[in-house]
Amino acid sequence: MYDRRIAGKELTFGVSGKLHANSLIMYDHQTESLWSHLVGAAVSGPLKGAKLKWLQAMFTQWDTWRRLYPSTKVLNNGRSSIFSLRDPYESYYRSPDTGIIPTRLSDKRIYPKEFVLGLVLNDKAKAYPFSVLSRGPVVNDSFQGVPLLVVFDPESTTGAIFRRETEGKTPSFKRAHLANKKGLFLTDDATSSIWEGLTGIAIQGPFKSKRLEPLPMTPSFWFGWVDHYPDTELFSLQR
Repeated sequence: MYDRRIAGKELTFGVSGKLHANSLIMYDHQTESLWSHLVGAAVSGPLKGAKLKWLQAMFTQWDTWRRLYPSTKVLNNGRSSIFSLRDPYESYYRSPDTGIIPTRLSDKRIYPKEFVLGLVLNDKAKAYPFSVLSRGPVVNDSFQGVPLLVVFDPESTTGAIFRRETEGKTPSFKRAHLANKKGLFLTDDATSSIWEGLTGIAIQGPFKSKRLEPLPMTPSFWFGWVDHYPDTELFSLQR
């Protein structure tokens, strides 16, 4: 999700029908520049090199989103029930095929269609595989000098990345279990406050109502991510 304003001008976008590194290419109606949806940057045209500002978003299941944000509004496309439709890409998810065009880089560190959480800081990239996060859903990490908290809910396959700093402290986090409450909860080693893991908001304790800063992250197939970021670092639980 991006802010569609560039240099104070509001752009509107459409689907070009083209692909770049096996990723969807958008175009803006104002200049007809082509934009990569994965990196939010113009790859050709008058605005080539321009980047859209990232906005916080989450790739998750409707039940998870509704639990986190019960007052949310829903974009309706005019159909009677947008949540009963079958995903037309189910067969693609199961298939080993990676795309219509060959990948530019074959990186076999993990399965090409493994889902990852991709992060870019200071023009450097790092990827966190879903299969690894499923085994360790709370990760206290650092990258490019930035302390990170990576959280992952295996049940809904939902992930988020936060800057692991608050109130001048850099706490470490671990999973917490709350009786009769569904969701992913954390506790910090600085104050033992309780945090809602997917929102980064403290709900109990001295840090109550504090919020960790979310960082731009992109859920992606590994083959798509590494095609854009060939030098990406790959997270592993084995240190």
